[in-house]
Amino acid sequence: MKFLKEDIVGGLLNAALLLYALILSPSIIAQGVGQDYFGALMTTTIIVTILFTLANGIYAHVPFAQSVYMGENAFFAFGLVGAGIPFPTALGIVFWAGVLFLIFSVSGLRKKFAQAIPRNLSLVWGFAVSLFLLYLAFFDAGLFKASSVPGMPTLPANYNTLSVFSFFILAILIVFLYKKLPEAIKGVAMLASIALALIIAPVIFNTAYPALNFGIEDPSKVIFILNFVDALNYLHLILIFLLIELVDVTGTLKALLTPMKLGDEDKVIGKVMHVEGVSTSVGALFGQPTVGTYIESAGAVSVGAKSGNASIVTAIAFLPVLFITPFFSKLPLELLLWATAPALAAVSGFILVKVLKEIDFQKKPENAFLLLLTFPGIFGGNLLIAFVLPMIALAGYEYFTENKASKPTIILSLIGLITLYLYHF
Repeated sequence: MKFLKEDIVGGLLNAALLLYALILSPSIIAQGVGQDYFGALMTTTIIVTILFTLANGIYAHVPFAQSVYMGENAFFAFGLVGAGIPFPTALGIVFWAGVLFLIFSVSGLRKKFAQAIPRNLSLVWGFAVSLFLLYLAFFDAGLFKASSVPGMPTLPANYNTLSVFSFFILAILIVFLYKKLPEAIKGVAMLASIALALIIAPVIFNTAYPALNFGIEDPSKVIFILNFVDALNYLHLILIFLLIELVDVTGTLKALLTPMKLGDEDKVIGKVMHVEGVSTSVGALFGQPTVGTYIESAGAVSVGAKSGNASIVTAIAFLPVLFITPFFSKLPLELLLWATAPALAAVSGFILVKVLKEIDFQKKPENAFLLLLTFPGIFGGNLLIAFVLPMIALAGYEYFTENKASKPTIILSLIGLITLYLYHF
């Protein structure tokens, strides 16, 4: 196995670009399932990232890193667990969605299902997730205060604080670095923001850091706790998770593979999707929601990495991070959420801008109606409602704009209607 310079540089670059997610993702999930789970979640986040980045390298032969998807982790934490579904049952829902994803990938049905999801619906889902995460980032930063009634936090908060001022400075730093850094390493801006936030956090929170003890935080609290059987009572949610994963994965892989100009692109997509089906199911066994390929892997592609060796380098580079998990687990969750808030705001903000650019409001101003239907779910703190309401309206929307409604959109609208009924009754 020969490691070229591009493999090593690309692998290390992917590790640097993805490092922020190893702290940010367990922070998001812990908000929904409980602070006590953070340490275990961080350990298993790193484990599944290493395992399935390796799988992408060894089986799919691509320089793409895998980790827990942003957006899906928020949907899991707030749309499922936060809405009253027990943590183990929610993991079971993710597991069965992963099994279905693998079956669809192996059987060839994946392409048909992905094509059946209208592009405007996938963009509306992207809008809902990114706006929800942006709202969450503002709350973590202290811009909103907790509401006394169920739902999302409310205005106003106390802006005359060092924590809020520092958040804006760090967010501006990320935007500045994004403008100045080369395309291949723009994602390092998120890591720089978290590193700087952790440096100044003791001053902001008037606290001292614990001693840096090396070890691995015990993951047993979240491993193999999923409830396979009770999850089957939520077939509608399993299907929603499957549809969201199909949208995310298809878009991500197309974006990553197009610059590589491979002759057998469909075959490569198939192999990566095999890994994704296994990674989502196994990730649930490790207490994690959807695990998949990250768009940040474009860093390795941009420096010329084309083989799976880059993914092997990335996985090895993540190993040392496992041994500092006890340090992060001893930090107050409030501090971690604040430290990752600028990165979360940047990630969600960049996605939001991209999605709004791609939605055609000029030729089809009716798309604004689908966006508005996501607001009750977003500001009610329930991403499931934000996903389902546009689905229900889809067939009517298509009939109104094109004087016909296709079978796929009618089926999607029916799935949305059934999901909403079962969710409430």
